[in-house]
Amino acid sequence: MATNSTKPVVRTTTGATVKLTIQISNLGCWGPDCQIDQVYRQALREAEGRLNKLFVGQNIRIIGGTSVQAITTDMEVKRGN
Repeated sequence: MATNSTKPVVRTTTGATVKLTIQISNLGCWGPDCQIDQVYRQALREAEGRLNKLFVGQNIRIIGGTSVQAITTDMEVKRGN
């Protein structure tokens, strides 16, 4: 027995949100007398500043935790007397 029912047609629109991880390098250079907490603080501030300039006026925000990695290079070896 066939029924003659009308199914509703629904028009939709679809949006999307993308979450991604990026890495930003060359955020500055700090001298040997600089405290490591200052390096972390300033590197994070510089990275956030670069992103804000790049995406000004866009609907983009930092949503996750940040990770700062300090890279220390020996410039010279001092020998004790």
